[in-house]
Amino acid sequence: MSIPLRELIERHAGGVQGGWDNLLAIIPGGSSVRCLPKNLCEEALMDYDSLMSYKSGLGTAAVIVMNKQTDMIDNILRLSKFYKHESCGQCTPCREGTTWLVDLLTRIKYGNADFGEID
Repeated sequence: MSIPLRELIERHAGGVQGGWDNLLAIIPGGSSVRCLPKNLCEEALMDYDSLMSYKSGLGTAAVIVMNKQTDMIDNILRLSKFYKHESCGQCTPCREGTTWLVDLLTRIKYGNADFGEID
């Protein structure tokens, strides 16, 4: 714990495809935590307090690295489809929210979303 995120990626995980300058964002704690853009990845530590200060989290610590060739909307849509599929459907926020999110991201992906939907 408390290892710099950049050191974790560059030294222990083989680095970013295309080099550090090709980094778009990192999800530091699994798919349910906030993405960190490159500028925050350069200073973030892999610990609870540091990641919380960036409004992200350690979560499962399943680090997801995305380079500049990554389509961010497509990636988040893929993760949303996973959560929709895995939801047990017992609670309204998951049952309704994941469906709403998949529908919204699909409209954004194909250019059919309204600016009012993006807040």
